[in-house]
Amino acid sequence: MRKTLLLSAVLASLLSLPAIAVQDQAISEDSLGLYNSSVYEVLDPAVTNYGGGDPGTNKRSVRSYNSAPPMITHSTQDMLPITRDSNLCKDCHVQPDLIGQKIVKGTPIPAPVSHYVDAKKGELYMGRWNCTQCHRPQAKVNVLVKSTFRKAK
Repeated sequence: MRKTLLLSAVLASLLSLPAIAVQDQAISEDSLGLYNSSVYEVLDPAVTNYGGGDPGTNKRSVRSYNSAPPMITHSTQDMLPITRDSNLCKDCHVQPDLIGQKIVKGTPIPAPVSHYVDAKKGELYMGRWNCTQCHRPQAKVNVLVKSTFRKAK
């Protein structure tokens, strides 16, 4: 019993040595996070301008990957919040007659077939009522970390 206690005490002290050694190696505040300043400095957030003009006047952004939801090209400031009972997106984008047709500049992009219970009747699937859950307004901002993502060949 005494040998077991002694062995346990020796092992515990040996295992705690690396933890003590790590505590002595401090990480500088400047190397924490993505900012180049102290983590204790309170910075004013950058103002981001989402979508530049009226609906139908902006250029569509390229999708990040093949099945990525398209970005919203116009401002949504006066259209929020989106609720089940108040969804201004539906007023322009629920146009089942335009599905599969070439889109003329200035015409709203119709919601795809996957967003309908019955596209022929124009019956929207209400499981997708929160448009901004997948679609986000596009903005021109500097990236914090450069992406190394490449399209598949």
